[in-house]
Amino acid sequence: MVVNLGRATEGSKFCAVIGPLVLPPAYDEWNRKWHAPHGRTVPSALRKVPDLWRWRTRYAGPFGFQANNSTRRFEYPWAYHAVPIRAGMVAVDLGGGVSGFPFTIASAGASVVNVDPFLDYGSSVDYCDVDPALLIDRLNQVQRTAVRLVRRDLVGAALPAGSVDVVYCISMLEHLGPEARAEALGEVGRILKPGGHLVLTVDLFLDLAPFTHRATNRYGTNVDVSEVVDQSGLSLVAGRRAELFGYPEFDAEQVQSRLAEYLIGAYPAVAQCLVLARPTPPAAGRG
Repeated sequence: MVVNLGRATEGSKFCAVIGPLVLPPAYDEWNRKWHAPHGRTVPSALRKVPDLWRWRTRYAGPFGFQANNSTRRFEYPWAYHAVPIRAGMVAVDLGGGVSGFPFTIASAGASVVNVDPFLDYGSSVDYCDVDPALLIDRLNQVQRTAVRLVRRDLVGAALPAGSVDVVYCISMLEHLGPEARAEALGEVGRILKPGGHLVLTVDLFLDLAPFTHRATNRYGTNVDVSEVVDQSGLSLVAGRRAELFGYPEFDAEQVQSRLAEYLIGAYPAVAQCLVLARPTPPAAGRG
């Protein structure tokens, strides 16, 4: 069953599929609390002073070390609020890089594993002379968290089957080739517990098909979201198929007609946001 949670109301979740230009007040408050999505700027003269690393890390905040498209202003708080975070739950941030997002989940009590091979490390990171493991260790010290880094792809991470409550995958799938994407999605389905969730955002590039004749750009391609759902073996539980590229209900002209309502990134893209779930087996009948 597809759940359409619609527009935000005070105290409610906000599960619109394409990130809106105007954020709910709770999301603006969340961004202010965490200095998301870009952190605070550290003066250049202080960035590499060895004795100031603790101050720099605390001042910049956990989002101050990885540049991202400005659609993250919606994606990060949306993902945080998409499913309830419980103390002790096991969460995986797939392709989290050195983003601050896993630290927000860990600060809420989750046990977080950041799975990322860092194949392109340094291309979009402010302090690219700092090893990812060292930076994450420093962020853990400052944030008083215990985010665990696994520098592998998800298959190589070999997490136990049925061991994870929620997987977060924020604007990562569109950067993978078809084979790697299918492998990652199949692995997500394997590691999730019954009833577990995949919280997913996927860039919809406005300079690619179905809006133009161009198939790819330097960041990737527009992914068929219906295929993503099929490959995962999960069920779509929050999302509007009319705003998810690849579904028959998707209408590119309708999306274009509403661009003024959407948050468009500094690189021209909008964020498709959806939640998938691993079905819970039916209870065994009584004999």
